[in-house]
Amino acid sequence: MTYRTKQRDVLLDKIMAYEEEPFTADDLILKLMSTSKPVSKATVYRTLDKLERDGLVRKYYVEPSESAFYQYVGQHLDCEDHYHCVCYQCERLFHIDCHIFDDLDAHFQNEHHFKIDLQRTILYGLCENCQGEVTL
Repeated sequence: MTYRTKQRDVLLDKIMAYEEEPFTADDLILKLMSTSKPVSKATVYRTLDKLERDGLVRKYYVEPSESAFYQYVGQHLDCEDHYHCVCYQCERLFHIDCHIFDDLDAHFQNEHHFKIDLQRTILYGLCENCQGEVTL
């Protein structure tokens, strides 16, 4: 059983307000400064870690040397069933449900005896909206 506090409830409300937009822990901390109940930085990081373990937020990096981004999972509770793509430009994470990837997963299992972890597999590139703005 998870111990619920008013701070964690306030935190979860703020996280859910992002819907599926990416955010960093620092973004969340800044957003929480406007609340009547102060939330410590340690509580923010502990709560994000717990929510990630519970599958309610996804943690990813656009660049390894930068801060982690988080995304509220929302309607995407089946993240083990599809791949994910991250756009370098807008930093959004997209859920990709494509049957071609099923063949890729089967190929890796059958030919290489390797099971791909779809929850942690991320493809990087540029989304449709950002392709005209930046070149790789």
